[in-house]
Amino acid sequence: MGSMWLIWLILSIGFAIIEITNASFFIIWFSVGSIGALVVSLLTSNFVIQFLVFLMISVILLIFTHKITKKFISSKPSYKTNIDILKNAQGIVIEEINNVKGTGQVKVQGEIWSALSVNDEIIAVNTKIIVFDVKGVKLIVGPDITLN
Repeated sequence: MGSMWLIWLILSIGFAIIEITNASFFIIWFSVGSIGALVVSLLTSNFVIQFLVFLMISVILLIFTHKITKKFISSKPSYKTNIDILKNAQGIVIEEINNVKGTGQVKVQGEIWSALSVNDEIIAVNTKIIVFDVKGVKLIVGPDITLN
């Protein structure tokens, strides 16, 4: 078991490579734990002690850095994009919206957009609408019952 340090080194490098490929900031702590176990393997050949050091370092780092890393790794931007601003915006139909025919245009915030009806109903010209979602370059809209 005199070469356990080499196994811990290989594991450490392996965990680091996995972290680089997925950037989750989760696997890196196992790499650090492997380095701790590598150091312990130079002092003792007892695998159980080495593994416990690996496990303790990895788990402690995971627990104490979870909140910090969660702040930096977010799936949603902290600012509104133009698309976010369009949701719940009001507008008016300028070309009849008919999902079956693939027709429909609306004017929202001074801009003309292609539109689809949220529930496949036909929406007539001059009907006031509200934007529910954006799919690609089309707005998903429905009649705005508060304005009609």
